[in-house]
Amino acid sequence: MRAFIDRGAGPTALSFIVVTGLLLACTAQAEPLSLTEAQRLAVERDAGGEALRSESDAMRQMAVAAGQLPDPEGRIGAVNVPVDSWKFDREDMTMLEVGLMQRFPAGRSRQYARARYESDALGADAEALGRARSVRLEVERAWRELDYLELSLGLVAEESRWLTALAGGADAAYAAGVGESLGLLDARLMALELEERRLDLERERDGMLAELARWVGDAVRRERRAAPAPVRALDPVEALLERLQANPMLESLSHAREAALRQADLASEMYKPSFGLDVAYGFRSGPGMDGLSRPDMLTAMVTFDVPLFTRNRQDQEVGAARARARAADARRADALRELEAGLRAAHARALRLGEIVSLYERQAARLAGVSLDAALASYRAGEGSLADVVTLHHRMLDLHGREARARTDHALALAEIEYLAGELP
Repeated sequence: MRAFIDRGAGPTALSFIVVTGLLLACTAQAEPLSLTEAQRLAVERDAGGEALRSESDAMRQMAVAAGQLPDPEGRIGAVNVPVDSWKFDREDMTMLEVGLMQRFPAGRSRQYARARYESDALGADAEALGRARSVRLEVERAWRELDYLELSLGLVAEESRWLTALAGGADAAYAAGVGESLGLLDARLMALELEERRLDLERERDGMLAELARWVGDAVRRERRAAPAPVRALDPVEALLERLQANPMLESLSHAREAALRQADLASEMYKPSFGLDVAYGFRSGPGMDGLSRPDMLTAMVTFDVPLFTRNRQDQEVGAARARARAADARRADALRELEAGLRAAHARALRLGEIVSLYERQAARLAGVSLDAALASYRAGEGSLADVVTLHHRMLDLHGREARARTDHALALAEIEYLAGELP
């Protein structure tokens, strides 16, 4: 940001600009924290997600390494040196030899090893995606619970103020001999209950703030912006069950099965021989028996495995890899049943809670307000009791609290559905 200052304006204008800049900076820092931003911060700060991403990177690097040929083996030494003289020019077969050997793994071993690590990497990617979904769900759960607790504290404060004012008027009327003692006692007992309720709500709020701080860190100290009501529509459960197949947990288990199958393929390749090419060059010195200089020697050999006894090695490795593939299949089937049960339960909760919220919106709050107005009118006319007014007001605020609880639970049920079968990454 550029600032153009008139040098002739004097120190007052400069001070004004500096103060304005500081105020703007403070305002930017004090920007309320939204649920979306909190979820983004939590995902970025999550050490578990970072560990899974690092594991994925490690598996991809291992895949590259597994697809390569083994390093060649070099050798250098003396061959056929006579021990009586230790001379290199006396015996015809004495030489200094330099050799190089390269191994070639059996069949398609390298391709299958690489594919196995790539499947492991994809599985770690899916786990990281599932972890991000889980973090967002936990942040939203803490956030909406905090919204509910703060709303409940506001309702308790409103009722406490109303009750204090009503009890003050009733106390004056009772002192004048025109009030009732039973209603006044009831109001004071209710005030005590409200104070206890306030302390319980503050305790729960402090605990939930600590839970939120686990995810967003120091950002929890910023002012929070209440989460908006969810706008996502509740899809039919059949459509959600179809989308469940894309759940990161199931994808991770599918990649684990694929990795086990590639391991089985790799084990099957061990029935084939692996080969090696060994080339050596021998340096000879001194004259031969014919008086001429001795020629150098070249040696080339092909080596290979002979996999004859496979019962206790190759057979066992193939059997173990196939057993791991069956285990991955079973884990995926079990996870699918668990996710389906959780999705059906969340869908049922969201459906019924949506109906309860609609019921509150249509008539419950209106009826409570009408009842309170009627009780107040009756009390002021000398026909009703103070206890009836206090009880009805308490019921009205309790109704608002139940409505807030229903809205919170409805939003959380929709968030759980999004976690299980959502389209977001």
